[in-house]
Amino acid sequence: MFKSSLLALTLLFAVAAQAGDPPPPPFVESANQSGPPAPPADLAQIILVEPINKIQGLFPNGIFELTGEQRKLVAVTSWRSKTVLLLPPGKHQLFATVGAAIGHAMEVNVEAGKRYYVLLRFIYANGMQLRPLRPSGTSEYRVDGKDFAKWMKSTRWIEMSPDAEAYFTKLSEFVDKGQQKAVENWQAKTAAEVAELTLNPEDAVAF
Repeated sequence: MFKSSLLALTLLFAVAAQAGDPPPPPFVESANQSGPPAPPADLAQIILVEPINKIQGLFPNGIFELTGEQRKLVAVTSWRSKTVLLLPPGKHQLFATVGAAIGHAMEVNVEAGKRYYVLLRFIYANGMQLRPLRPSGTSEYRVDGKDFAKWMKSTRWIEMSPDAEAYFTKLSEFVDKGQQKAVENWQAKTAAEVAELTLNPEDAVAF
């Protein structure tokens, strides 16, 4: 299913390019590559990190916030990139999709004025999983782990372009399927799996 969806996306983009109307880029590199300022006092700051290579990250990921059945594009990630997502304090549900019939959800519960990190983890033939990075502990997915510094060093800062909405609107049929799959998979998870993939207030890190 995932491979056939990616093939459909590739064909869509190829046809559009031949017609002289390639998909508008959904992101641009940030002018400031030294990193973001401290989180604003009234919002939580989430750093989304996607350290995979250009082949694995062939298509950009749209990060959407779900409110009921409604979704809102809140960030875009791409190969070897990192970007900033600002959210009001409290609970939110996010999902990531490249616009194929696959998606991964996560829940976040964040506090204002705090910084958090989330990894976009590549799963072969199954899209990008949103994975909370804990401040410490025994999991390999943590800020004080051996890979975190390498992820941060090998990625560039990007941000959504003015054409991001148009890019994913063109793929709305695929995004619909990705949203449905993400929600279905999340609802099927055990309590332990939900806890593992939920970003919590105590996951804030120093900045």
